[in-house]
Amino acid sequence: MSGYLIDSNILIVSNRNYRQDFFPVVWEFFKNNEDVFITNRVYNEIMKLDDELCAWTKANYKSRVLQVENAVSEYGRVISYVTSSGKWRPAGYEQWSSDANKADPWLIGYALKYGLTIVTDENNTGPNGHPTNNEPKIPFVADYFGVDTINFWELLSREHFKAQ
Repeated sequence: MSGYLIDSNILIVSNRNYRQDFFPVVWEFFKNNEDVFITNRVYNEIMKLDDELCAWTKANYKSRVLQVENAVSEYGRVISYVTSSGKWRPAGYEQWSSDANKADPWLIGYALKYGLTIVTDENNTGPNGHPTNNEPKIPFVADYFGVDTINFWELLSREHFKAQ
């Protein structure tokens, strides 16, 4: 499988900054690009919003929801890394390890197993020599596992998107 897994924040931020009524071209891009997927954990996070984005996701992505349970072993590797690397204190890593519904570690695990690129608006920042209480960031942890991460603009560039 090749393609992209999108973080829920990409859709949430896009919905805020590129409202569907004013920028339909962005939403057509997401809808029509068959290489863009979401995981069931991301889908469930968006369903909690019960708003325009929730309705759009239900209508357009229900058939592109990937089941993260196929990557349990890889998810375990991600959780093991954040809990035992010494880079995060419990206050940081427990944000991922204490909630099996938290989408971020599953996103990395699934991308690791299937060679997918993660699209996220998070910066590649991490602990700078001292354990931190901050939540792990997707790009920092994904980089450890050799998983490619890009932002929204890089996705558009890679897919040769042009607003018409």
